[in-house]
Amino acid sequence: MKLNLTRDIPMQKKQLRIQITTNQKRIIALLIVMAVITFILMGLPNSVASQNLAMVQMFEPDEAAQLPYVIDMIAPAPNINQSLHNFVFYEYYFYGFPFFGLSALVLLPLKWLGMLNNIPLVMLVLRQMISVLPMLAAFLLLIYMQDRFRTYRSPLMFIFLISIPAVLQNNFWWHPDGIIFLMAMLVIFFLHRDNLRFGWNFVLAAVMCGIATATKLVGVYFFLAVGATLFAGLVLKKASFKKLAIKALVFILVMAISFVMANPFLLSHWARTAYSSTFKIQLDVLSSGYGIIYEKGLKAAWPLMHKYYGEAVFIISALAAALWGLWQEKNRGLFGLIVAWFLPVSVVVLWITHFKFQYWLPVALPLFSCLLITFPENNKFERKGLISNLTRLIFILIVFIQFIIFARNDASVFVGRLQRADNNPRIQFYDQVLTSLKSFEQEPLYIYYDYRLYLPEHELWRTAINYDPIDYEYIQENNFDVLILLQQRIRDYLNPHSTGIDPATFANSQQFYSDAQAGKIQNYHLLFNNDEGKIFIREDIYMSYTKP
Repeated sequence: MKLNLTRDIPMQKKQLRIQITTNQKRIIALLIVMAVITFILMGLPNSVASQNLAMVQMFEPDEAAQLPYVIDMIAPAPNINQSLHNFVFYEYYFYGFPFFGLSALVLLPLKWLGMLNNIPLVMLVLRQMISVLPMLAAFLLLIYMQDRFRTYRSPLMFIFLISIPAVLQNNFWWHPDGIIFLMAMLVIFFLHRDNLRFGWNFVLAAVMCGIATATKLVGVYFFLAVGATLFAGLVLKKASFKKLAIKALVFILVMAISFVMANPFLLSHWARTAYSSTFKIQLDVLSSGYGIIYEKGLKAAWPLMHKYYGEAVFIISALAAALWGLWQEKNRGLFGLIVAWFLPVSVVVLWITHFKFQYWLPVALPLFSCLLITFPENNKFERKGLISNLTRLIFILIVFIQFIIFARNDASVFVGRLQRADNNPRIQFYDQVLTSLKSFEQEPLYIYYDYRLYLPEHELWRTAINYDPIDYEYIQENNFDVLILLQQRIRDYLNPHSTGIDPATFANSQQFYSDAQAGKIQNYHLLFNNDEGKIFIREDIYMSYTKP
């Protein structure tokens, strides 16, 4: 008996061993080279226009809001317990611990080198490691699922995906969406790999789903993909109804445990309270808007969708290709998972929340990958099937034309990103601020300024920003010495088509912005005004310096 077992073990290992052909090795090597080149190229724009935190805030307010919390997570502490406390309880719960924890970890080498004050380097590392790298890893995983690195289609798919404007834009900033995309692809990968066996891969999919939910809550939208998987298992008699019900409960339980483990601060009551409060604020903002009501629906979303994801005919073609894949016997399960993931997220970002390009990213890219099915595997069309070949040719032409449009726009955006700080009117406006306040530069001024303007730290000046519309009550409560207002923000809030979430509050804000536009804010004197902004100083301060 022992001899038989000894003979069987090598046979089992041989069956489990993955065979990689020479052609696959070449394609894998090519994809790795392409990924490395992409990573290096993205480092060029990601290393500029981040001279200080004020410049980061002007270009990307989200980055500037997050950065101090990540720095605090790895700040020196008197003991190990305090260090762990700082690391886990980061107190900015708009995004989960996987995003902040990973961000803090990649900055640890800079801390050890004493380079955390080097803001350009810090932002370069965060953008590259937290946005670009996960995106590239997710691409390779998606390409593997679609083509197994077997044909010329794999590098073509990589080139096309990296050309999508939404991908380029997401690679420009430090945000959790690259991680979310990778987590989503891991969920689909493990569900697809499980192949209705409902084993350990099914459990691993639940783990990834929990982590994705902990990061940005989008993991909950896998309910349709998981439900479709369980239903397919029932219809195809892969398991009994009782077993599938147990597997569904196991999935939910593992997902819940993973969610808590990925967000360890939830073990604290006061942190759970803060998280719940932040979650409610986030839901209100997503469903309504920031101070003013944001329009929803496909019509409102289309300008951004078109800018970042292409022409309508291309998007419709991708959806048609995904549905076509459902009719094909080969890889049908993958196409089913992609469609089941695409539908609920698309409904939410189009009709429940206001549309932002990054919200659609983790479902749009898998959908676009489905167009790979329209390309012949062997680089040749079939001799038979005129209609099928003609259909494939139409799809290929649509993809090719869309790629040309993407590539042309990408080149312009890439160069613009490299030069975005050069002769920037908002950075130049800072010179006007210094000139206008020259007489008061030795005064400990308290300054309000719109966050899209550039105002670096000054040793005597305190500053404040507000992401919501402001009004006279806010100004009077804070008793600001100086107000620096962005002209574009004034125009936005005075737009007759804008509707406030709270009509009374918004009416008060509009009264303030109307006075600002006229240059007559109560108790303030207009010091400077141009196309970029306005500078006001409190009347009593102005008079004290102008009296003879």
